[in-house]
Amino acid sequence: MTEPNKKYITDVKGNKTAVILDLKAYEQLVDEIDELNCALGYDQAKKENAKDILAGKLITLENLIAKSHNRKAKQRIKV
Repeated sequence: MTEPNKKYITDVKGNKTAVILDLKAYEQLVDEIDELNCALGYDQAKKENAKDILAGKLITLENLIAKSHNRKAKQRIKV
């Protein structure tokens, strides 16, 4: 994310108390926070389900993508 155009609101002593961002910068910040929360939730789910993942009862997104790429590579070789 590039440095957003921001304006500060200050109190009577000149201490910064709030920030005003343009709408585009605000929406980008919200999107990045959402992506981070999704990634953190995914990491937590992997930790909580590690036994089932190791037992083959569940598959991680990384393993699913790897399987898909391997399958596509094998299909290209057959052609």
